[in-house]
Amino acid sequence: MTTWRKIAAAMNETDTTQVLCAEPPPVKPSAAGPAGQSRPRDPFGDLAADFGSMAAELKNQQDKLLSYGRQLEAILSDRTAELAREKANLEISVAERTAQLNAANDVLRDQAAMLSLRNREVTLLGRMNDFLQSSTTEAEAYSVISDTMTLLFPGDSGAVFVLNASRDMLQATAAWGPLPPSRRMFPPNECWAHRRGQVHLALGHEQRCLHVAGDERISVCLPLLAQGETLGILHLLDCAPTSDTAAAGRTAEKGKLAKILADNIGLGIANLKLRESMRNLSIRDPLTGLFNRRYMEEALALELHRSKRNAAQLAVIMIDIDHFKRFNDNFGHDGGDAVLRSLGNFLKNQVRGSDIACRYGGEEFILILSPSTAEGARLRAEKIRADAAQLSVDHAGRDLGAITLSMGVAVFPDHASEAAATVKAADVALYQAKSGGRNRVVMFAPETGLDPPQRP
Repeated sequence: MTTWRKIAAAMNETDTTQVLCAEPPPVKPSAAGPAGQSRPRDPFGDLAADFGSMAAELKNQQDKLLSYGRQLEAILSDRTAELAREKANLEISVAERTAQLNAANDVLRDQAAMLSLRNREVTLLGRMNDFLQSSTTEAEAYSVISDTMTLLFPGDSGAVFVLNASRDMLQATAAWGPLPPSRRMFPPNECWAHRRGQVHLALGHEQRCLHVAGDERISVCLPLLAQGETLGILHLLDCAPTSDTAAAGRTAEKGKLAKILADNIGLGIANLKLRESMRNLSIRDPLTGLFNRRYMEEALALELHRSKRNAAQLAVIMIDIDHFKRFNDNFGHDGGDAVLRSLGNFLKNQVRGSDIACRYGGEEFILILSPSTAEGARLRAEKIRADAAQLSVDHAGRDLGAITLSMGVAVFPDHASEAAATVKAADVALYQAKSGGRNRVVMFAPETGLDPPQRP
């Protein structure tokens, strides 16, 4: 580069024409010449030499640049390969991490779904317990159980079987699903769960309960226990056939939930029966099983309000056993109690679902017929009196003889406008039946008033 700058500077300072046209400068003698004369200077030779030197230098620089370029290409190639490997490794790592995250997400999703299912089950179970505690009748409680089981076991079938009063039969009190049990009543010894007092799962033909029809579906029975007493069983029939191997695992999981339900249902039924027993003690006469006077007064007030709203009639029949003291005198108080029990059972079968039979006190009974006309009540009373005369009461192996009844009938609103007045009118009519010779039916006559004559 230095040589090139020198040449360019010389050419700028010297006019080319002058160089070509000028006379050559005198040649100085050279001490080195062979003839003793100096060699003339050649500027073009010097220029060519300088060009050659510059070209060599440029060639050298070009070679260096090519070598440096090849080094850069090698470095770039190595770096590119390294980056490609890093990229591949990163892609593999990202793919693995993504797979791990997806797997963890699936696990979390399954756990969330399971927690949601458990939360739903707990909510439904709590709701069922609340309704069982609030139910006033067994029908309400069993309806709540049926609805809850349908929600907890969709597609499955089943029933709740409860021991009857004599404890010799299991009777279906609630059923649900597309395949409810075909047998609604069976002996307790036909269920392995009831006999063994523990869960019985039938996956196939092995030891299936006799009350389960067919063997093509998986079934499970669980005893309903409360305070060490077996009240019945909870029966579930899986919607999947026994040939479905995966259904066995699902049924086992269902069995865990069913066990919790069976425990709660057993306690709920026991509490309901206890409340029902206490309620019966408060509203029923323990000897005859009829409603007592307290319940009669409350029920009569409600029936009168209903009759007023519907513009209907209501009849009250007062009943007295003729010469009841003779039964006590001749056969003792046990004999008298046998007569009262027999008449109580008789009256239960003589009333309609809308009627109410009560023991008023002692040997007196009251029937509330709602609705009823005066003539209808009179005819009903006559039939009861006639049928009662056909009763045969046995006690301690002895026939206690025939029963005759005196009956007084009063009708609302024909004879009275209030509950107490209606009962009073029926009582006056009963006094008249007693005075008239007993064993008869007397309809209240308004002209006699509500002041009863002296009872005979």
